[in-house]
Amino acid sequence: MRRAYRTLFLFILLVLCLLCSEALASVNILNVRHWTAPDHTRVVLDLTGEPSFNVVKEDGKVYVDLPNSTLADEGPHIYEIKKPAVEKIILFSLPDGRTRVELHVADNVEINVFKLGAILNKPHRVVIDMLMTDVEKEESKEREKVKALKKKVVVIDPGHGGEDPGAIGRRGTREKTVALRIAKKLQKILQARGYETFLTRKSDYFISLKERGRIAREYGADIFLSIHADACRNRGARGSSVYCLSARGASSEAAKILANSENLSDIIGGSENGNGNGDSDSIALDMLQTETLNRSKSFGAIALDKIKRVNHLRSSRVQEAPFRVLKLPDVTSLLIETAYISNPREELMLRSSSGQTDLAWAIAYAVDEFLPLSYPPEEGWCKSVITPESASVEYASYGVRRGDTLDGIASRHGTTVPDLMDINGIKAKNKIYVGQRLKVPGVSLPADRQPPAKPSVYVVKRGDNLDQIAGRYGTTVQTLMDINGLKSRNRIYVGQRLKIPGVSLSSKTRTPVKPSVYVVKRGDSLEEIASRHGKTVQTLMDANGLKSKNRIYVGQRMKIPGAYVSKSPKSPKSPAKPSVYVVKRGDNLEEIADRHGTTVPDLMDINGIKAKNRIYVGQRLKIPGDSVSKAPTPPAKPSVYVVKRGDNLEEIADRHGTTVPDLMDINGIKAKNRIYVGQRLKIPGDSVSKAPTPPAKPSVYVVKRGDNLDEIASRHGTTVQALMKVNRIRSKNKIYVGQKLKIPCA
Repeated sequence: MRRAYRTLFLFILLVLCLLCSEALASVNILNVRHWTAPDHTRVVLDLTGEPSFNVVKEDGKVYVDLPNSTLADEGPHIYEIKKPAVEKIILFSLPDGRTRVELHVADNVEINVFKLGAILNKPHRVVIDMLMTDVEKEESKEREKVKALKKKVVVIDPGHGGEDPGAIGRRGTREKTVALRIAKKLQKILQARGYETFLTRKSDYFISLKERGRIAREYGADIFLSIHADACRNRGARGSSVYCLSARGASSEAAKILANSENLSDIIGGSENGNGNGDSDSIALDMLQTETLNRSKSFGAIALDKIKRVNHLRSSRVQEAPFRVLKLPDVTSLLIETAYISNPREELMLRSSSGQTDLAWAIAYAVDEFLPLSYPPEEGWCKSVITPESASVEYASYGVRRGDTLDGIASRHGTTVPDLMDINGIKAKNKIYVGQRLKVPGVSLPADRQPPAKPSVYVVKRGDNLDQIAGRYGTTVQTLMDINGLKSRNRIYVGQRLKIPGVSLSSKTRTPVKPSVYVVKRGDSLEEIASRHGKTVQTLMDANGLKSKNRIYVGQRMKIPGAYVSKSPKSPKSPAKPSVYVVKRGDNLEEIADRHGTTVPDLMDINGIKAKNRIYVGQRLKIPGDSVSKAPTPPAKPSVYVVKRGDNLEEIADRHGTTVPDLMDINGIKAKNRIYVGQRLKIPGDSVSKAPTPPAKPSVYVVKRGDNLDEIASRHGTTVQALMKVNRIRSKNKIYVGQKLKIPCA
């Protein structure tokens, strides 16, 4: 019995020794990390065990001593931070087994030090926050000023940040990085559209869930959007999803798991209380208004509809879960999981700039539809006022908005950029700013009190097109074509002198038409839509708040601004005799036709040319002058053309004296390369029928390196099939350098 007691005593003594030795064991400092926000800098120490610490502040320095601790490496560790809150950090060992953290801080800095326990893959930590309270107060004042403006405010919250990286993909993509990039792109888009848009964080630093909500409330946010990227153990899981706050619990088990994960952000990232926003659930949920929750659901449904156009949806319904970051009683709030960062394919999309941009545009369109902007009179159009110095000219006052340009303002008000610059004393056309009041020429004197103005002249520059020129000078493409005798809107060339009507249409002779709406179809482009409705691409972009002409999607409702229809009848044109042009070296019929505002078929017809490549240096070509007005003829039914191998719409349109847009419109073609061999195309019946010409002997072409039958056929105005037939070629790939090919005459 005595031996048994002795054995038990020794065992207890051994356990106590082990416990004491463990208690006395030193804590190793593994790593030091730091992040800087506008109003604070955070330093985090990673440790092998639970630490204790003492804090002393004196003479611009703060000392944080950790008893019974050691540095992983010998020698002092110096970190040059050089930020407003802290200049330098030095870590070194003291003789009594302590490790000292010496921080060189500014005078206005407050220090907050706390410890965090180990969680998930995070070790024990000591967190040192250096707070610039005066900066924080100044930021709060600025937010309150924005709130007082009573404008449409959108606050975007890039999830995670700093100590909390969020989910991580197989390629190392961090959720905090992706969320910030998408948020910044979304901010730029919404700001360009006229929204007051702000981010809760602008770079990689941690913000608590409570702080994110406080920022939104101080701005007086109409919408709060928290941007995230989902993750799942199943790498096959994919798709976007949208969440709003639930007052009753999660709508699904997956939503509950996700909410629990996102709500850990404060614990992982380092919030002192370790419990999120510090508000009790019952109080927060009691404050929530039913109307706010319903608005959030409605907004979420719109967001899902837009996002599904750029990515697969994980769920087609708005999910509900108790996200702490969404606890904003009077703010429409959504949490958007843009895609699964754990899915290899969606990770690539999230990493790419184009994928991030597509997601940002989809969310922006949802904001635009749910919270449309409406400008009061003082923000845009104002009542016209007559200046005392001249009662003959009437001016309107216009307030410059975000995204405006002088070109757009001039086009919208039927004036010119030089006139706007002259009236307002502007030296450079890009020197305008938001809120600036511009005088805009309004209604001129009545026609019976002002002399008629002669048309001015504009010299075409590289990159110009008729749509831009018409918009710039407050006229229409058709007017420019009529006054300059142009047959096609594409037939202008660099250096060409265009007559510009000197007097814009009077408001008494034009009737405004309300904008119509066009729904974008698959294969549409802004150029095609603008051409189809007689508008410019820039006009459509201005009317719909688009920043890029490529950012349209199937199902989008595009506003088509109404045209100003002149009520004055057009005067008939008098016929003009054709002029003469002498062919120079390097000329071809296409360039000559372009240069003189006519078409190749007209040139060939008036000069009796059988094939468009049959011109020579020194040849004198008759050039049609002003178009000869013809007596109106009854409309004829369209003829039919069967598409042959090697055909394209440009050649078919040119051959039949029509245009590609007209061919596409009459045949319901969405894209100009969507034709096929054997297709029967309707040709507008008012084409000019040409008398048949006698066949001519074929010419000869010598094959050069890099040639193929398609290019040769296109170059000579024939088809591949005709070339193969006349040269007895069995396969279109069986040609060789130096081969002489007979070219059938057109």
